[in-house]
Formats: sequence, structure tokens, C-alpha cells
Amino acid sequence: MRTLLIGLLLAAGLAAQDRYYTFHVDQDRLSGAPDFSFLNRPLTPADRIHVRGAHFHRVGADLKPNTADDERVRMFGVNLCFAGNFPAEADAPRLAKRLRRLGVNLVRLHHMDSRPDAVAEEANGILTTGPYPTLNPVSVKRLRSLLDAFRAEGIYVNVNLKVGYLFRPEVDKVPALPDSLEMPFQSKPLHMFYPRMVDLQVEFTRKLLDALRLKGDPVLAMVEINNESSMVEAWQRGQLQRFALGEYKAELDRQYQAYLQRPTRPKGFQEGDDYLWFLDDRDRHYLNRMLNAVRQSTDARVPVAGTQVGFGGLMILDSHSILDYQDNHFYIDHYNFPNARWDARDWRIRDSSSVGTGMAAFLNMAAAREAGRPYTISEYNQNWPNRHAAEIDPTFAAFSAFQDWDALMHFAYSHNRNWDGGIPSSFDLNGDWSKFVSFGQSAWLFRTGALQPGRKQIDIPVSSELRLRSAREKRISAVAPFLASAAGYDPAVALLHRVGLTRAEGAILPKEAQAPLPSPFRSDTGELYYDRDGRVFTIQAPQVAGVFGFIGTDRMVHAGSVGVRLSRESRGYVTLMVTSLDGKAVEYSNRLLLTLPGYILGSQPGSEPPRPQQLVPYGTEKDWWTLEKDPRFPDKPSGSRSATAPIWMERVESVVHLRTSAGQMTVYPLDGAGARMRPLGEDAVKKAEGGLTLHLQAPGQPAAPWYELVAAGYQP
Repeated sequence: MRTLLIGLLLAAGLAAQDRYYTFHVDQDRLSGAPDFSFLNRPLTPADRIHVRGAHFHRVGADLKPNTADDERVRMFGVNLCFAGNFPAEADAPRLAKRLRRLGVNLVRLHHMDSRPDAVAEEANGILTTGPYPTLNPVSVKRLRSLLDAFRAEGIYVNVNLKVGYLFRPEVDKVPALPDSLEMPFQSKPLHMFYPRMVDLQVEFTRKLLDALRLKGDPVLAMVEINNESSMVEAWQRGQLQRFALGEYKAELDRQYQAYLQRPTRPKGFQEGDDYLWFLDDRDRHYLNRMLNAVRQSTDARVPVAGTQVGFGGLMILDSHSILDYQDNHFYIDHYNFPNARWDARDWRIRDSSSVGTGMAAFLNMAAAREAGRPYTISEYNQNWPNRHAAEIDPTFAAFSAFQDWDALMHFAYSHNRNWDGGIPSSFDLNGDWSKFVSFGQSAWLFRTGALQPGRKQIDIPVSSELRLRSAREKRISAVAPFLASAAGYDPAVALLHRVGLTRAEGAILPKEAQAPLPSPFRSDTGELYYDRDGRVFTIQAPQVAGVFGFIGTDRMVHAGSVGVRLSRESRGYVTLMVTSLDGKAVEYSNRLLLTLPGYILGSQPGSEPPRPQQLVPYGTEKDWWTLEKDPRFPDKPSGSRSATAPIWMERVESVVHLRTSAGQMTVYPLDGAGARMRPLGEDAVKKAEGGLTLHLQAPGQPAAPWYELVAAGYQP
């Protein structure tokens, strides 16, 4: 029996070697083709950000906004969360250099207020456990050092204000809820209307921005007031009814009665609309108080946003009209917790694909954008261990570039200071090599204009009645589905043209945006193509080509000068991108980066030899998935959302056709530091009609998810 067991284990190890390979990125030594640090330079006063028209701009050498030397800037970045915002001073420069190599020029400082420190030296948050808002001097010093490191590497920051702080009645001198009820999660929605809570947040804003010495500092790109909450959204979700009790209810009722006495207040169309306009007014009042605090500690140039469109829906257009730009969030296949919230060993996912499910989340983001204002997506992800997650950054960067948006922030780079763990964990990019491999290309694609913005803008008119109706129906974040049902809008128009909302009374939806629009869809630039039925998305621009989705194993799918066919042993899904590294078109480039990542898995705890921990059905469910359970926790249905080393990447064996007139091409697999390994032999790089074919990730080759292609001998 022992001999048989050893044989089975060895067989499992050999099978893993055929289907997977181990891979790890050395972020501190990354160089060569995957190094996109050339996109950045140190920030100077000329790089201060301001809003001009519908976009962000640098002020330019004259240091004055709205003059001839202003320069449009797009930003591609990541989030840091919790303790990750406060690295040790020795780690700050290397973290900044890591992010610069990824092409990052913006970091969102998120959840700084969520974990106040009882011991200041722990530096897990910007606050201590003293009365709010008592700043932690250790965290302030560390964060200021990080800001200096970011500025030196050409990286801006987005400062979040109210995110996760939970008000404490006794300590902060605010009312307790009646009947010994606990304060709601993150104090939502009480913190937006109760006067003392608002006053304390104003004080926090001034203290934080002053302590970080951000006035006039070019490192500050933008400020977000309030993460994922509004009064309208709180009513839609029933939070006001559950938590505005006792003194809080009395205060909210007092404010409502005062509002009803205003002769200039807007009138509702149906019963109950007056209350919705009141909640909208309370949102505006709260945001205005916070906006003034930001202005007083910085100046009028700093762009300021309120909360995300998905947390209030179309009425955000009214309450946020006093602010500078608009923000939103979305996730593909976010974790579901059927029992306890955030249980690390009891969770499930759909293992879905944005490309495979109609790109509905992308289209919803487009439908929520207000025309004429900068638009950012400060959180998005397709979290590990989703097996299609490598698609998210390149496809979303391409779509957003076509829509001509202004900043994207992947959620997140890290939730902690374990900079060198090297394992995938939940939402973190740090260790998630499946996404990491093409992240720099995605940054380059979005930031440089490698893809053209849509040539035509389709304005979607939304009347005040339509905005109120969306709130009454509690659509909240589902803007595109609401517009489809209420106005006949087809969200797929965003695959053809740029789109944007306009507040307008009596206007008619343009014919180009009316349902039904037939698939497949080609952008009006000709550079993006989406076959909804075939579940394939392609990019075909002069300097970039990509194929993403379920192409099967029996055909070659083309995108401009690149085509790909998967081996019969593959699962029929691919994320492939080729980008020029010398500014020339792909078919004439002398140096290219090709990325071909598979999904990644950790090792099953206790396995010997180590083997990949598999994605398995959640219980008896057919369309829910989780990681196979850890034998050390037999009563838990899931493996941990943090992997165990070593890390395995799926092998994606494929034949790539490259249209080129080059006489020869050397194909170098790259190691985890971006260094060239032994080039592929003549059996893998062959001449073909119109160019070359490359056989990649075949057995016997150096295993790698990225390749540097060096061409020579072009024919005139």
C-alpha cells in the first residue's frame, strides 16, 4: 500500500509539471522588457494636477492652470490598504520603485482610518484609539516618507478621508443607539448627517492634510471624501430605517422638517420624492462641509470627489454637482460568504469571466459616467483564485482608454506590509502573478494613448423624474440595467462609441443607443472588437494587439498583426497581449513584449511532493466554486484565501502567428526578474505565410508567462 501511495503522489507531481509550472516575480530586481519605469519621472511643481474641462491636466512650467502649457494626464494605479499605507521608512523607496516598474503613477491611500492603534509604534492606521480624530504620529511620519518616495518616482496619491472609522459613543461623545444596539458598520449612515460626527470629520480632514504637509505638494492628485456611502443609498438599502434611531432619528426628523419649510426646495413627482430630495440635500450638505475643509488645508486646485456613483445611483448627479470629478467601483466575481462575513475558510466564487459574460460590469461603468467631467474607477478587480482573472487589467485598460476616462486604480497592491510574501491573497496584486505579468502593459496602454478614444460621443439624457425613479426603484449601482428598462437604452453602445450621462429635461435617447444592438461589436476606431456570442475580445491597434477569451482549440483567432491558436491540451481560454517596446507598429517593431499568463494556484497544504490546490465545487453547488479544503481544518468547506507556496501557473501552450517582414526573430522566455533565459530553438520559431509562427509554453521549453521578441533583417 505504501508503494502504491508513493507512486500516486509521484504521478500527481508529474501531472502538475505537465499542466503547471512554478513561477515567482522578483519585484526588486525586475528589469528589461517588463520594466515600465520609463513612463515616469520625478514630480515637480509643474506636475500639479487640476481639472480642465472633462479631464485632469498638469499645470505646466508656468505653474498656472488653464493656460497654453497645460498637459492632459491619465493615471493608472493601485490601492494600498490598512497597514500597507505605512511602510517602514527603509521600505518606502523600494515600494515606490516596484510600483514605478509596473507603470503605476497613482496610489490610492485607502482604509487609513479603519484600524486605530492602541500602540502607536504598530502603525496599522492613521489614528490612535484616543478620541477621534487623534492622529498617530508614527503613522504620519511613515506616510510622509512614503509620499516623498512616491514623488521621487513620479507617483501621485489619492487621499481617502472617511472610510472605515467606527464612532465610539463614550470616547467620541456622540449618542449611543437605544436598546444597547451596536453602532452600524463604519458608522454608516449616521456619520453623514449627525452634526457632531460631521464636525469631527471636518477636524480630521484638516488635521490629516496639515500633518502630511500636502498644501501645494504635487504628489497630491485628488481627494475622496466618503467611501461607498450616501444618504440616498442608505435609504435604498434600509440602513436609515435600521440605524437612524433614538437621538439620531430625532435629529434627522428635525432636519427634514426644516427642509420642508424651504420655499425653493425641488418638488417631487410622486409621493415620497420629497424625502428623496431631502436625502439628496443632506448628501450635498455633508459633502460641502468636507469640501470646504479640503480647500482650506490645500487650495481650490486639488480635485475632490464625494462617494462612488454605485452608492446612490443617478441621484449622485445632483448631490455631487458641487464637486470636481466622479468616481466608481466594480468587481468581477467578488467573494460570496454564505455564512459568516469575511470567513477566510468559508467562501465561494462563480469563476466567471467578464469577457465571457457580456462585459456587463464594464458597460455599467460606462453608463454611470457623467459627460463633461473627469471619471475615475478607484476600485476594480477579478479576485484570486478566479481562473480568468488575467483578463481584467488589459481588457479594462483598453475599454477605459476607448471611453477616454481619466484614472484607474486596481484594488489592491497590498493590504499589509508583507512585501515579500510572494503569494496570492484575496484582492492583492502583490503575489498574484497571473495579473502582474501584463499589468505594466496595461498601464502603458492606458497612459500613453496607444489606443484612440472613441470618435463619437453619445449623450444619454436623464431627467429629474428619471433620476428620482431610479432611486425609488432602489436600483443603486445598476445604472445600465435601469436605463435599459426605463428608457430603452442598450448598454452595448459603449462598445461602439464613447458615452456619458447628461442631466436634461425632455430630451430623447439617441437612436444609436437604443436596443437592440447586434453582436459582434467593433469600436468606431476599429481598434476594439467584441464577439459577445463567441466570448472573445480583441485589441488591434498599431502598437498593441491582444486576444482574450474562450477561443477553443480548433481555430486561430486574429487581432491585427497577431493570431493565436491553443493546443488541444489547453482549456480553450487565453489572455494574450503583444506590445511594441520601441514605438513602432507591432509588425515592424524590433523589440516586443508578449505576455501569455495562465491562472495561478497555491500548493495544497500538507501535500508531499507539493501539488496545486485545486478549485472545486462548493459543497453540492454546481455553479459555485472554492479551493479544496485544508486538511488541518476539516470542518471548514474552503481552503484559505491566502495561498501556500510554492505558487503554480497554468501552462497555456499555443501557437502565435506574428505578421512581420523581419528576416529573423529571437524569442527569449523571461524569468521572474525579467531577465532573458535560453532563447527558443528553431523548432519553436518558424517562417510562415506573411510572417512567423511561435510555439510557446511547449513541453521542454523554459516555462515562462512573458517573452521578449527581438526582430532583425526587415525587408524594405
